[in-house]
Amino acid sequence: MSSSSDFKVLEQAAQWFALLASEQVSDKQREAWQLWLASSPAHQDAWQQVQQISGQFQALPVAQRGVVRSALQSGARTRRQVLAGLLLLSGGAVLSLAVSRKPLPGWLADQTSTTGQIKQIRLADDGQLWLNSNSSVDITYDNQQRLIHLWQGELLLESATDTQQPARPLCVETSDGHLQALGTRFSVRKRQNGTLLSVFAGAVRITCESGATEVVQAGEQASFDQLQIGRISPASPARNAWQRGMLLADDRSLGDFINELAEHVPGYLAVDPRIADLRIVGAFALHDLDRIYAALEASLPIRVNRRWPWWVTLEPRAS
Repeated sequence: MSSSSDFKVLEQAAQWFALLASEQVSDKQREAWQLWLASSPAHQDAWQQVQQISGQFQALPVAQRGVVRSALQSGARTRRQVLAGLLLLSGGAVLSLAVSRKPLPGWLADQTSTTGQIKQIRLADDGQLWLNSNSSVDITYDNQQRLIHLWQGELLLESATDTQQPARPLCVETSDGHLQALGTRFSVRKRQNGTLLSVFAGAVRITCESGATEVVQAGEQASFDQLQIGRISPASPARNAWQRGMLLADDRSLGDFINELAEHVPGYLAVDPRIADLRIVGAFALHDLDRIYAALEASLPIRVNRRWPWWVTLEPRAS
């Protein structure tokens, strides 16, 4: 979230949504909701966002909605089953918010991963490619090149020796520039403000759209955009861990951690800005959201508010 006020308005919209969905809602309460909605463009934007996220649930067949409602009212074990089901459904009837934001090329890409999915692909040269949650790539292998275009999300590439002679270059492209592998294992993460390259073996040459170039060695990482390449720094192990289904935090802010975790969760997951700067350390299994939430509640002065399976917020714990 961009600010505390944004977070509060979205929470208000979620509360109104819950009230209006209740069978006990009165005409007076409906009128109060209409007054709230009309009082600010920010309220209207927040309401539209809640409706968009709730569409994941509403897209389910009517018979399945009843099952989910019953499960939500049950114990924690059943909630885990509901979340697991939503993860599986996110590639079909239930569309995640993150997927709905894919640009058109992402929808048409050769290979895509859904929310919560880590997808492994064997390439034509026997190299290995992994896609992180909500990622999309085009793969072009022809007589002149081995090229992977990352449209969205993150990939991890483990190169193989080309059997064709002369050997074709192995490259990854994003909208920010061109990467050439020099016999290597590396990850590429596309972000709103640029691209992050992390190299774990070998080396990779970055060439920005502007023509700026730099070689990044094993154990290093660098961010770049269309104009320039940032400072080279030690590679974060977190950019290698998601392939194993793990999310790492090494003195990481709670806000940054939750932003990345949200990429693996259908629906809405956010942290109250008042606690976003809390620091965490640990290794978390992405397949067990309940255990992640429990560990955060046990180690930090926070509470996890599970309003619905598709709407979860982290808030300060009441004193």
